[in-house]
Amino acid sequence: MNNKIITCENIIEKCDTIEIDENISKNFINKMNNNIINNKIKELSIIIQKLKNDTSTRLFMVTEAYDKYLYEYYVISLTILVLSSIITFIEALRLTIMTIILDKYLNITLNILLLFIGTIITILSSIIRFKNYREVLEGLKEAQRLLVHFKNKYSRQYNNINLKNINGNEIIKIVDKITLYDKNVKSINYFQYIKNADIISYNKNKAKFDLDIHKINIETKHDFEIISKKIENNNNLLC
Repeated sequence: MNNKIITCENIIEKCDTIEIDENISKNFINKMNNNIINNKIKELSIIIQKLKNDTSTRLFMVTEAYDKYLYEYYVISLTILVLSSIITFIEALRLTIMTIILDKYLNITLNILLLFIGTIITILSSIIRFKNYREVLEGLKEAQRLLVHFKNKYSRQYNNINLKNINGNEIIKIVDKITLYDKNVKSINYFQYIKNADIISYNKNKAKFDLDIHKINIETKHDFEIISKKIENNNNLLC
C-alpha cells in the first residue's frame, strides 16, 4: 500500500487553489448580480418613462381644459363689463336728451334698449354661476400643480437610477416610490371638469403637438449637421 506523503508545500498549494476558486465564484456572483441589477434598471427606466409620458398627457389635457374655461370666462366677463358700460352711457345719454328733447317715443326706445342689454347681462351672469367657472378653474389649476409636481418626481427618480450607482435595496425603494406616485397621479380628480368629447379632442391635439415637436427636433438636428459640415469644410480649407 502506497502512502502519499503530504508536505507543507502540498497544503499551501491546495489552500491557494481553494482561495482562487472562491475568488472566481465571488466574481461570477458579483457579475451575475450586476447583470440582474442592470436589467432591472433598464426595465425600471422604461416604466418610469412610460409613467412620466402618461403624466405629461394628463397635464396636457388639464392645461387644454384650463385654457378653454379661462377663455370662456374671460370672454363672458369682458362682455358683461362692456355691456354694463354701454348701459351707463345710454342712461346718461337718455337723461341728457330728455332734458332737452321731450320725445316720448325716443324715451321708450332707449328704455327698451336698456332692458334688452340688462337681460343679456343677467343671462351671462347666470351662465357664469351655472357653469361655476371659478371653482372649475381652481380645480384644474390644482390638478396642474400636482401633475407638474409628480412629473418632476418621475424625472428625479429616472436620473437617480441612470446617473448613480445603485444597489438592489435602492431599486426596491425607487419601485415603492414610483408605485406611490402612480397611485397619487391616478387619484387626481380632474375628469369631472372634462367632457368625453373634449378628452378625444385633447388627445388629438396632444398627438399633433408631439408630432410637431418631433419634426422641429429633426429639422434642428439636420440644420446642426449642415452647420457642422460647413465649419469642418472651412477648417479644412484653412489648413
